[in-house]
Amino acid sequence: MASKYLACLLVCLSGSAWAQIDDLYNADVTEYQDISNPAEAVKAAEGQWLAFSMPVLEGTRSPCCWKGKWGVMGEVGCGLAPGHTSYGSRSDSPLVDEAIVYASIRDGRVHKLRVMGTHCPVDGNGEQVAWIGEVDENAGMDWLEGIARADDSDGALYALALHRSDGAAKRLYSLARDTDKERGSEAVFWLGEARGEQGFNFLERLLGELPRGDRRREINFALSQNDSPEAAQLLLEISKSDRDPEQRGEALFWLAQEYPNEAKGWLKEVIAAEQDEDILEKAVFAVSQLPGEDSSRMLLDIARDKQAPREARRQALFWLAQSDDDEAVAALADLLTR
Repeated sequence: MASKYLACLLVCLSGSAWAQIDDLYNADVTEYQDISNPAEAVKAAEGQWLAFSMPVLEGTRSPCCWKGKWGVMGEVGCGLAPGHTSYGSRSDSPLVDEAIVYASIRDGRVHKLRVMGTHCPVDGNGEQVAWIGEVDENAGMDWLEGIARADDSDGALYALALHRSDGAAKRLYSLARDTDKERGSEAVFWLGEARGEQGFNFLERLLGELPRGDRRREINFALSQNDSPEAAQLLLEISKSDRDPEQRGEALFWLAQEYPNEAKGWLKEVIAAEQDEDILEKAVFAVSQLPGEDSSRMLLDIARDKQAPREARRQALFWLAQSDDDEAVAALADLLTR
């Protein structure tokens, strides 16, 4: 009798669920009411897809699937079955306030996890879907963090990156600090890419906490993707005085890539004063990555400057030889025949 009562309490007609899962179609949907923690729905969703909604950061573009060349891609919608389309969002994707998390449950654990925008058509491929609607904020993030720590699916990290709660950034920080290389590296990236000022603060903390090595160096790229005004300044400080020479050199590259106007003057100073040949090499390479004519002009100046370090001049000649700038190549030929 108790089990019948529970079934009546939890299961509603699938028709009422259709309207709540936005553009999901071709699926057998069962709605479970009064479940606010995804972990508590895993048993009921065994062999099915567990689905729930979560609030996303302001300015989030609806994640969906695409096909064709990137410049002319058409949105085709996603499917719960494996597909051969690209996944993500573009600058012209619709803005959304919520996203839907779909998790395939097999043997009591998450087998696959995808995040779909509420404007993305999703073909259920005839699958059974257990829909629990909105979930408790902390319980949902706890569940996503647990998945990110337990397996190699990047879907849970992406979901945390998009989650509207400030607590999501703290979880990404913990993952960046505590987990293995792949998980931790992706968490570092999402702190920079998605979490703005709060993400910057955590990246700055990680810079002081992580030991020298690849994970710490990945903070450079994350900073280059961060939209807070302090990110460029911290990257500049890393390039000037960080204790890891490799990290300094890589910071120069990302400064040139993302903040070329700020980088030009500092690159000149580095090349004039730096004693470490590896950093000099990376500084000249960073110059070669500056946009437009700035690159070839600066490389020529370095190659012509007899006061510049020999290694810097040698590297400048090398990168000039790779240039597609006809004037730069002509100037290089003139320089070499003098």
